[in-house]
Amino acid sequence: MHKDDLQKITRQLDREPRDVVGVAKRCTAGHPQVITTYPIRWVGGAPQVFPTLYWLTCPALWHHVSELEAKGWVSKLQDLMATDDSIADAWNRSHHIYATERVGLVPARELALLRDKYPRQAAVLEESGVGGARGPGIKCLHTNLAHYLIDGANPIGHEVARLLIAQGVDLEFCHCDELEAVCQGEGES
Repeated sequence: MHKDDLQKITRQLDREPRDVVGVAKRCTAGHPQVITTYPIRWVGGAPQVFPTLYWLTCPALWHHVSELEAKGWVSKLQDLMATDDSIADAWNRSHHIYATERVGLVPARELALLRDKYPRQAAVLEESGVGGARGPGIKCLHTNLAHYLIDGANPIGHEVARLLIAQGVDLEFCHCDELEAVCQGEGES
């Protein structure tokens, strides 16, 4: 990963990101919008599985999605999924795709060690879906939107995108002077 990207992501998140594999998607201004994170950290010789593969870093999108969550859209979309079999089926497929992509980042040797010595962590890695969700529960709209921005197939991310677009949010270019200053590092000493 390029040093400038890591600096931008650090400014966007207001903290240094951990285990970044790369930038998965950029906005049309060229700034990181979604990053890919490595799913396993070894701490004291034991694995910690971090199931969020795609992380939304764009501060503007993060803010707008947080507003949706504050307005109860996690439970509203959960209710929608409970009443619409096509969304529920697409959700299950999306979970499988997400888990497969996450496992695909792990080298065969590390995966074999995890399966052999740490089967519970291996199960989280291989079976949990978007943001670590298992089953029909939605954990976070941010991770669902990030996944949708990557592959376009996540139905909850699609609904979040639809809601944002209806509010006039441009998913591809969220320029404002304040945001540009954050992404460019302007005003830093």
